[in-house]
Amino acid sequence: MLRSTRAPRRAGAVLMKVAICLPVLLGVLALNLDGGRLYDERRRSQATADAAALAAGADLYANYWTNQGADPAGAARAAAEQVAVANGYPASAVTVSIPPTSGAYAGQPGHAEVRIDTTLAATFGRAITGDAMGVAARAVARGEPAKIGIVLLNPSASGAFKNTAAAFALINKPLVVNSTSPTAIQSSGLLVLSLSKVYATGGVAVSSLLPVGVPVRTGVRPTPDPFALLPVPDEGAAPVRSSVPLTISSAVPTVLQPGVYKGGIRVTGLGVVVMLPGVYIMQGGGFRVDGAGTVTGLGTMVYNTTSPTYAPGPISVTGLGKVVMTAPTSGTYQGMSFFQHRGLAQPVTVSGAGLTTITGTVYAAKAAVALTGNAAVGLDVMGGAFVADSMTVGGVGAVTVSLGLNPPRVPDVRVVE
Repeated sequence: MLRSTRAPRRAGAVLMKVAICLPVLLGVLALNLDGGRLYDERRRSQATADAAALAAGADLYANYWTNQGADPAGAARAAAEQVAVANGYPASAVTVSIPPTSGAYAGQPGHAEVRIDTTLAATFGRAITGDAMGVAARAVARGEPAKIGIVLLNPSASGAFKNTAAAFALINKPLVVNSTSPTAIQSSGLLVLSLSKVYATGGVAVSSLLPVGVPVRTGVRPTPDPFALLPVPDEGAAPVRSSVPLTISSAVPTVLQPGVYKGGIRVTGLGVVVMLPGVYIMQGGGFRVDGAGTVTGLGTMVYNTTSPTYAPGPISVTGLGKVVMTAPTSGTYQGMSFFQHRGLAQPVTVSGAGLTTITGTVYAAKAAVALTGNAAVGLDVMGGAFVADSMTVGGVGAVTVSLGLNPPRVPDVRVVE
């Protein structure tokens, strides 16, 4: 008897399983295809927002000395929009806020916020949601001069910053110490005032009365020399004003002109000196003010360097006379009062008796700096900022470091959010 080999009819169970699983399969497919496209678009829009914010920040920095971080003509806004459009986003999708309207930097001049809001057409995902996919990116960039307070570059010394002064004030700028020593910062003075932030690669040993709320961070990455690329003055192009060491002790005012001083300058006794604006190059001998010497130098920078004829000398302002020195307000050396050759370790010494005002930055990368206060808080300003190897602060009075409104031209242009 012959038997049929034909399979029996099925009840359609497989078709039902496929129908049930089809939405899940579509979802997995949408997740893989549209999710990947969404991730790629988010990454592209974020990179564009970062670049646009940086373009705005660069414009804010370039015009900082005119606009103080504002954007009255809309140039920074236009720079950000141009970058976004060049990367394929319509201007309608880009929102630029100067200053930012949200986040940690809301309302702060010198910062730009960029938002990019766009959509991405879904493929398989449209079958599930029925909608296009929204993509948003946001970035905030800073565009202002670097807030240099005190930067100490020594990589390992204990007490790279040591304070024993009756009072020490660093006005609204950070103290940065690169030393990895567990006691990189040592402070036993009576009072520390107005520090905005303290950063130490190593550790801190403090018995002073720190202001309430001053943030102290340890274990931070060392800060590079902010003036590493600052060009040295062209000695060959500068006129020689003195071919021998110059000592001035006469009470009759002596007017000095910018240029080269071979063997350096010393103002001592009752000497009175007026320095005309410009760059003064000390080829050996250094720059010293002692005794009752009086010096007025507005818009000046002193460059302390070497000489084949004269031994290098220190930068020393220790007299009882009145010393007022302000930095240039424009050009390469804007905001710089003293610049010591990067290879020189000649010490920098400044002491006050209520008559010292030095408002520019002091840059001496290999030097040990000693600041001594002998007057009340605010009577002496012993520098606007310092970038040096190490620093000791002492004395029975106050030591004040305050840059004022003339920072050096060191850009701080970066994405901060």
